[in-house]
Amino acid sequence: MQVLLINPPWEKRADDNRARFKVISCLPSLGLGYIAACLEKEGVGIKILDLNVNRAGLKDLPQTLSMLGFIPQFIGITSAATTVHAAKDIAGICKRVFPDAKVVMGGVQPTVTPEMFLESEHVDYVVRGEGEVTIIDLVVRGEELSNIKGLSYKKDGKLLHNPDRLPIANLDEIPFPSYHLFQIEKYHPPEALFRRLPAINIITSRGCPFKCTYCATQTIWPGKLRMRSIENVIEELKVLTQQYGIREISFSDDTLPAIRSRMVQLCEAILKNKIDITWSCNAIVKFVDEDVLRLMKKAGCHHICYGVESVDEQILKNIHKNIKIEEAEQVIKATKKAGIACRASFMFGNPGETVESMQKTLEFTLRTKPDFALFNITTPYPGTPMYNWAKENGYLLSEDLSLYTASRCLVNLPTVSPAEVEEFTRYAWKKFYRRPGYIIGRLFKIRSIHDIRAYSNAFFSLLKI
Repeated sequence: MQVLLINPPWEKRADDNRARFKVISCLPSLGLGYIAACLEKEGVGIKILDLNVNRAGLKDLPQTLSMLGFIPQFIGITSAATTVHAAKDIAGICKRVFPDAKVVMGGVQPTVTPEMFLESEHVDYVVRGEGEVTIIDLVVRGEELSNIKGLSYKKDGKLLHNPDRLPIANLDEIPFPSYHLFQIEKYHPPEALFRRLPAINIITSRGCPFKCTYCATQTIWPGKLRMRSIENVIEELKVLTQQYGIREISFSDDTLPAIRSRMVQLCEAILKNKIDITWSCNAIVKFVDEDVLRLMKKAGCHHICYGVESVDEQILKNIHKNIKIEEAEQVIKATKKAGIACRASFMFGNPGETVESMQKTLEFTLRTKPDFALFNITTPYPGTPMYNWAKENGYLLSEDLSLYTASRCLVNLPTVSPAEVEEFTRYAWKKFYRRPGYIIGRLFKIRSIHDIRAYSNAFFSLLKI
């Protein structure tokens, strides 16, 4: 049995601020890595084709597939909102080159909108949610389709959706991703957000203790937050540093320090085992304090991203963001004091947004001075409560997922117009990053050629706004 796994290229639009300001990363698909590891454990032959890192155009894909020297019986393709069209096109190309292969879609977007993919004649199955056990049932065990939980498929012209599969209780039972199938030397976190190369991403938990209305985490990983043991995480870090020479880690957890005691244990274990890494992570402002931040710094942490989103208390309630503005202000200050770069993320266009509330949020960033600020436009991704709310109230302006870049206003709020949201977002980027004091401060913090390239690219992008 042979299986080919494909990561589609990200469709970068000209108006996508994430690409414009280099806040995007080029890291392996951990989902494909875990699927590959589970299949390899069962003796299945695997190849991973990452078109995002190879920057291969789809016009060259037929030749690339023909030269693999590999005839897959199954082809798995992952997809997010920004890669839907590419994923569908890839499915069609794969069917032409390997007409007998079964095409399986997985990932965030197929999980929340399986019909969108099954309607294609080139897609045979959709694996919803966690796919490690489902894919084994389908590919290795050959279970009757109707008995495979978490599977959607077609039969007699009908789209069928089996019951959801329960989340995997013990994440330690899942083998580490098949890193040997990736070209690790070609990956990197977002520019200016890493200290050393080679770099890789890992995840130590699945789920999030919060239920923000704009996030699909509860759809993808429902139920309580599940965490790997510290011993299991340390073992993976040892494999990455000793076998692959990894020097930088990007922790992909929704929030790494969700439990204070666990964060302390992880940092102490990194230090005790003398694991030589620098690393970055995401965090929620209410879950860290000065003591934890100092320990994180000592263990190699150099960058933390906090999702603040808004400083209007009513808006925070509307989106179920259970934080306080005082907490955000204190943590930004404490993070900088600990010597860790602080990145704060904000969204304009949430329910209840006004020009005044956007101005209030911008003033907060100018006062607290995080090292980096991200100004996104609220995007109602399918599978989120935000999407359901916008659609039910007639506020949703488009369902063309190629527009879901967090850089265009797709919700017509009664309190502020889409044009006002987009214009203020452009203004916020310019106001924050064009400050002479900020520019001079960043110049003094340049540490590598990577920083020079990142800041240069961002600077010229700002001039074009």
